Amino acid sequence: MTVQGLRFVLLLFALAGFAGAGAALAVARSRVLEEGEHDPGLLGIGAMLFAFGALCTLAASGFWGVLAFGVVASGASYLITAQRIGMFRIEARRRPAPPAETETGEEARR
Repeated sequence: MTVQGLRFVLLLFALAGFAGAGAALAVARSRVLEEGEHDPGLLGIGAMLFAFGALCTLAASGFWGVLAFGVVASGASYLITAQRIGMFRIEARRRPAPPAETETGEEARR
């Protein structure tokens, strides 16, 4: 395996770790908001997954890779998971549809 292949595999493992960390944080926050209970076990799992992802990224691309790749991947995972479990909604603003003309000109005059 080449060095570039090894880096790619390490970044794939890091992505899995960062995604799991973001999802764990979203679920832990959801439990706090809904039930009022803190879940230190889930936060520990999230920290462990983030550390795993950070170590893989450090080996593949260094400290700046953790900031550039890890923070973005964890944040995106948090947002996607939080939206899927119903903490909030992210929607695109749509233009209002043009009014549908239901009557023809002759029917409107009658």
